[in-house]
Amino acid sequence: MRRPLLGFAVVLVLASGLSANGLNLNGLGARAASMGGAFVGLADDFTAVFWNPAGLALTKRGTFGLTGDLLLPASRYTLNDSFSMTTKSRAYPAGLAGFFQPIGDGVVVGVGAYTLSGIGADWDSAGFETALAYPTPSSFFTPTLDSYAWRSFIGSVTVSPSVAVRITDWLLFGATFNLSYGFFQTSQWGTSMLLFTKPPTLVNLGQQSLDIKGWGTGATFGLLLKPSDRLSFGLTYRTQAKMKLSGTMEIENLGLIDLPASTGTGLDVPSPSWLAGGIAVKPIGRLTATFDLQWTNWAKLVGLDFAFADPLWADAMTAESWQDLEWKNRLQIRAGLEYALGDFSIRAGYYNDPAPAPAETLSVLIPSFSYNSVTAGFGYAKGHIKLDFGLEYLLGRDRTVTEGAMPGAYGMSIWVPMVSFGYTF
Repeated sequence: MRRPLLGFAVVLVLASGLSANGLNLNGLGARAASMGGAFVGLADDFTAVFWNPAGLALTKRGTFGLTGDLLLPASRYTLNDSFSMTTKSRAYPAGLAGFFQPIGDGVVVGVGAYTLSGIGADWDSAGFETALAYPTPSSFFTPTLDSYAWRSFIGSVTVSPSVAVRITDWLLFGATFNLSYGFFQTSQWGTSMLLFTKPPTLVNLGQQSLDIKGWGTGATFGLLLKPSDRLSFGLTYRTQAKMKLSGTMEIENLGLIDLPASTGTGLDVPSPSWLAGGIAVKPIGRLTATFDLQWTNWAKLVGLDFAFADPLWADAMTAESWQDLEWKNRLQIRAGLEYALGDFSIRAGYYNDPAPAPAETLSVLIPSFSYNSVTAGFGYAKGHIKLDFGLEYLLGRDRTVTEGAMPGAYGMSIWVPMVSFGYTF
């Protein structure tokens, strides 16, 4: 059997979270994201449950918050001089909701729920299979090559019961338990198999679909040091967790080679740990400047080991049950500004996010780019209500792959409008 062009590496994105590269947003909250996601050292609103749970200890009254992000990606891929394609216009939602309540002197408890990922790819791919099979004519396949869907949809939701404690006037600590439910759905061409009949038969395996879901657990720990009202330092560590995924894989025409069309599929995916440090300073009364370094342990993703429940699948697809990844650890640099104008605030930020995936594992369903991202937004606070709006633009550096799973030229950009609402009781 010819090795599937995409393998199965696409599922790793499920566990990656929003903390770094891939098909995922790089943060949550219109205010935090408008400041370039440099929020670990500030962490003074309800989105601290994601950025630095120690910041929840700053909560003085019962607080409810809700934030929504809408990811609008645009990808392009060029195989050769005669074929290129772009993604269809799709919107992928993400968001966070939380409620936090002081229960004693310096103790705050609550719960947050947020999407760690909420994006995908849906390619306008008519003729892609013919281009991939070239120079073999479509009519040589049994059945004849058709146009198949090339799409993925990634989503995961994490529920985080939280506690934060003010240990001293200047030292705060917070922790969350993270229970995550994730799903990954993908469709692609299943490529082909050559049967040595008389004459030989080149079987078109047709549409290949993967649908797996599962749970994972982890934790987040944070510290916030505030030696003065004008200066604070933050440190956050999100532990490695393992997502246990299970579901089905289906390949449309496997019946032509006496194999079941579908089988149960399982995969344990280690999600990388995340370590971030940040500083927030007020050089003048109305201005806040923030700076973060955020490191992700992507090197844990050496490869993916799939388990097929059907023994016939396991025997026939030994080579496809393991997928090399060889991702690399990466460090993000982030910076942001906020300037208060009475009830209004204006914000701006920037971050650099290097690609963790080498060219050899890149494909149209797992694009990985080095992003230069700019952000901007504004907020309004009056009485018990806070409203924040933001816009993020991620410009991916073009990549040209000459060898690997899917050679070609890749491009990506993402617009992300955001809105947040907060209410104190």
